Amino acid sequence: MFASLLGALGCAGCGVFGTGPTTTTRAPSPAQLLIPVERAAVTKAEAAVAVNLPTVPGRPAPTLPAEAFVRPLRAHQVLGFLPYWEVGSFTPDYQGLTTLAYWAVGLGTGGSIAHGGEGYSTLTSAALTLDIGQAHAAGDRVLLTVFSEDPSVLHSIAAHPSAAGPRLARNVATLLSAGGFDGIDLDLEGNSTADRDGFVRFVASFSTTLRSLGPTWSIMLDTYPTSALDPLGFFDVKALMRYVDELFVMAYDMQDPDVASATAPLTNASWTDAITLAEYASVVPARRIVLGIPLYGYDFPSASRLDGAATTGPPLAVTYAAIVAAGHAPKWDPVTETPWTVFKRDGKWHQTWFDDPVSIALKSALAAQFDCAGVGVWELGMSGNDSSITDALLGGSPPLKLPLARG
Repeated sequence: MFASLLGALGCAGCGVFGTGPTTTTRAPSPAQLLIPVERAAVTKAEAAVAVNLPTVPGRPAPTLPAEAFVRPLRAHQVLGFLPYWEVGSFTPDYQGLTTLAYWAVGLGTGGSIAHGGEGYSTLTSAALTLDIGQAHAAGDRVLLTVFSEDPSVLHSIAAHPSAAGPRLARNVATLLSAGGFDGIDLDLEGNSTADRDGFVRFVASFSTTLRSLGPTWSIMLDTYPTSALDPLGFFDVKALMRYVDELFVMAYDMQDPDVASATAPLTNASWTDAITLAEYASVVPARRIVLGIPLYGYDFPSASRLDGAATTGPPLAVTYAAIVAAGHAPKWDPVTETPWTVFKRDGKWHQTWFDDPVSIALKSALAAQFDCAGVGVWELGMSGNDSSITDALLGGSPPLKLPLARG
């Protein structure tokens, strides 16, 4: 999905072709015009974190000190996803959150709710009721996520938006009322350009109906990091922003599968957090953007121990807690501002690229530079409740608390 836009980034000096009298000048693309904005924001984010970042590849990764930031970031939102498989076995740090998002019930054809699966059955569990109550006691709002990545399901709502939107809103309203939720998170991950316009109309009709049923329920929409300036992608970000309160930007899984690489690079890669936020802030109000951060990385089987080596097979997702438990000494990559480890397993080289408290602190500081609403993580249980991750997300300030829905 990224390939269609990478050519637009180029380098800062691109746009002049040929030599002599035949030289032609092409105006910079919108993406090229944002490069200075990205660089300035990264520089300020680096300066905001109280860590000496290595500049030489392969040096040991730094650790986050107790006073992690030069000065506290302004209070901002911190969102965390709690998937159904963590309910009852993992207790989030509610005091460190703004929003708890329960993931997820499935979207069915035409705006129905899929009643099968553990995500739906866990809705009525005592464990989830306890989580919602504890979150509310800490002043956290709680959202219910509706999920689908099924092309046929997503095409069905885009093809008949005026019927599917209200139908889903009515179905969702019943679940929100019964479960004591404060709003909805739409995690609808499509890829068809043909569904782009219809999806906007679907979200518009869904939003209008849901707000008529519960004016204080909030609506969040999950989008891709490349969506802001992509004219062919599934998400028309500028149009969709009119119908939702916030966008959760899933700024991860940006790695190149052919080389061992960062899943969420801060800067200096094909696609980065800096590019993502600069583009989003150029088309929608940054104060309504939540930057998504992964609490996992990828283990790449690699051809050598050298950073960025070619891969010899597909990468395997691994949680931050599992990476720490493995005990491999992390190195720092000054290009992407992320850590990585290298080791041998069964005689073969492996590299694991991931985010740790230092790289997460940099992302929180970057979001603050763009004046974003805040940051969020997929998903809470992957951290092992490491308090330094919470510190990195908060930026030295208590989380911003938002009004809860009124019953």
